[in-house]
Amino acid sequence: MSVMGKKFNFDQDGVEVTVPQPAGKKIGVRRQAMPKPSDMPGKPGGFQPGRLVGNFELFDEAAPERFLIRLDEPFEMRIRYTPGDLKRAEKANKSLQLGFWDGSEWVTFTAAKHQFRLEPNADDPKKGGVGVVVISRWGDPPIAWTP
Repeated sequence: MSVMGKKFNFDQDGVEVTVPQPAGKKIGVRRQAMPKPSDMPGKPGGFQPGRLVGNFELFDEAAPERFLIRLDEPFEMRIRYTPGDLKRAEKANKSLQLGFWDGSEWVTFTAAKHQFRLEPNADDPKKGGVGVVVISRWGDPPIAWTP
């Protein structure tokens, strides 16, 4: 599924967010500060953040102080993964996963719930690619790759 809407690029994080623009409303996306890694520890045997990649919030452009959590239509995130991310996964003998901090623990994005998928670089998959997530709820959590 490809989401239609307005694109917001956060090149420094390797994050692109596409949000729908329903009639009568303009949705914006802004980058937020990343919490300290020590404030978001992984659990033994669970998701351990290997590289923090971004933190953003959705808002109503007509009322920028109005933070949006639920959208009527889903939005899409495309998050770049690097050769370093692939090497960490290979070294750990695990598949590359993307997750978000829910305030108390890391939650892994899944294909079933978040339409998560990896799209390798078409020219050379060893150069990385993007992880794609399509969701309709977002509460401003930090995002990370693991392992």
